[in-house]
Amino acid sequence: MAQISIITPSIRPKGLEIVWKALRRQTFQDFEWLIGSTFMPKHGKWVKDNFEGGKWTLNRIYNKLIKEAQGEIIVSWQDFTYAKPDTLEKLAFHLKENIIVGGVGDKYTGDDFMVKIWKDPRKTQKYGTYYETTFDNIEWNLCGLRKEAIYDVGGFDEGADFEYLGMDGYGVNERLNELGYKFYLDQTMESRSLTHGRIPDWEKLNGIHGKYTERRDKLRAKGKWVKMPYLRTSNKSK
Repeated sequence: MAQISIITPSIRPKGLEIVWKALRRQTFQDFEWLIGSTFMPKHGKWVKDNFEGGKWTLNRIYNKLIKEAQGEIIVSWQDFTYAKPDTLEKLAFHLKENIIVGGVGDKYTGDDFMVKIWKDPRKTQKYGTYYETTFDNIEWNLCGLRKEAIYDVGGFDEGADFEYLGMDGYGVNERLNELGYKFYLDQTMESRSLTHGRIPDWEKLNGIHGKYTERRDKLRAKGKWVKMPYLRTSNKSK
């Protein structure tokens, strides 16, 4: 059984090649790579995204990937993202504690990573290279946590798939924060991401414009916010 389960939801085959390029160079190799997609990937273990309906399927496929994961550490590593060879080694070290750890990273136009078009505003030496941060500073393009943490909040909000786009990892972070989990950034764990196309009406349908907080507040009022029903101990891989 692998120590780390890397989970990658994807609708972009080319983006997976960037991840594979990074994974085969990792100094820490005790991992499995699970890919959630509608197509069969060239590498890794395929977890078929056969969900129907909704504005997208990201929250649902994330939960399906987590249910399939064998490792005690879950690493979300999204497509079109490259990271340094010691990334998994650092996560394995940090996640001996039950915390959430993310990295930082800029965006580029090509896989030679020569032309930078976006600089990560989280990159700062104000607090050092490894430090506690707020939950909204953790991005799910590259982050890790122990499996028990994501089960503590019952997984991703699958109902959100039918209401808006985006805010998926943010919602998990906010609920973990409400349970008292701690969040850390390791600025030496640096990634490089390529720009890529988004699904139609991404900006218009993004939950950041109010739909997310509206749904959160309704669920909170019903006592259904922090603990979602999608991941239960009974379906947790041992």
